[in-house]
Amino acid sequence: MNENWFDLPHVVQADEVDAQQHVHNLRYLQWSLWAARDHNATAGWDAASALSEGFGWVVRDHEITYRVAAVADQEIVVRTWVSEISRYSSTRKTLVCRPADQKVLARISTRWVYVDLKRHRALEIPAEAKAGLAIQDSTPPLPWELSSE
Repeated sequence: MNENWFDLPHVVQADEVDAQQHVHNLRYLQWSLWAARDHNATAGWDAASALSEGFGWVVRDHEITYRVAAVADQEIVVRTWVSEISRYSSTRKTLVCRPADQKVLARISTRWVYVDLKRHRALEIPAEAKAGLAIQDSTPPLPWELSSE
């Protein structure tokens, strides 16, 4: 794994497929949230501790571009990275990829805000949160473009 980005491998489950026989659009969003959670955890962010103190990350907005459909039993990689951090928010980019045929299924951009959950107010992002995540300001190589990670 590269410290600038995080890969969440996933096998598409049958219950993630909708009536049109492809993955429901909300699943792409869920995968991006799982990848963000796991990336933050590997960077040392203790979400449970922050939550117990009344602080956490909330989504300000998502932008998703769907490119190719996924179906059940396909292996995908959800690659995520932080592209920008400002005083009160961070932007996280995510690619949902299918290495078997080298397709990018979706591109996602999410702006996160650090919040005092008791007062419902945005807060300056703590230094320890900023310190744990490296900024990747350009799209990293796709999973199949790397000889080894």
